[in-house]
Amino acid sequence: MSRSRHAALLFAALGTVHVGATAAHNQWLDAATKPLLLPALALYAIAAYRERGARVSRRLLLSLALACAGGVALRADGRAGLIVGMVFFLAAYAIYAAEFIRSGAVGRLRRWPRWLVPLGYGTAVTAAMAWLWYGLSDRGVALPMAGYAALMALMAATATTWGWRVGLGAGLLVASDALIGIGLAEVAEVPGRPALVMATYLLGLALVVDGWTGRALRPG
Repeated sequence: MSRSRHAALLFAALGTVHVGATAAHNQWLDAATKPLLLPALALYAIAAYRERGARVSRRLLLSLALACAGGVALRADGRAGLIVGMVFFLAAYAIYAAEFIRSGAVGRLRRWPRWLVPLGYGTAVTAAMAWLWYGLSDRGVALPMAGYAALMALMAATATTWGWRVGLGAGLLVASDALIGIGLAEVAEVPGRPALVMATYLLGLALVVDGWTGRALRPG
């Protein structure tokens, strides 16, 4: 079995345990597995590149490092930890959006019916922010979250030009952040929300990374 497959299995196992620990409110197992998740995904990316003799994407590794830092920051209580974590994730997803745009995503989205994708994401994100606005305002994060949501809509829309894996992964990342927003605004009770946040986030990130490495390794 290749090293990339070993790393993928390690990430899947850690992710399954972590989501299960989150659902069971096992704080010790949750804290023990969370720092290992993105390093395992980074190992997969590195191994996938090296097995094909390709140069490892530094931008991809940087995005994973920023997301890892964001996850650590979010563990801190209070508004400061939330804002710092949001900045790290914003930077990580900005790297994805920049990569998609650099590859010509904007030009492809202008063609019918692809232009319906950014229109759909823009409408959905705007509606979600309108629903969550008052609850987020009470926590003093409505404006930062609005900017964050706009970037997520851009990232998810442009991701669809890289194929179904990356497009689906980006959509799951948007869904994960929407669940976080619902919890912050306290507008609805979603059963098992913390576990759903992590499950959609980890699966979405894995799909984006897998699609990114697969695209970079195509001949030519």
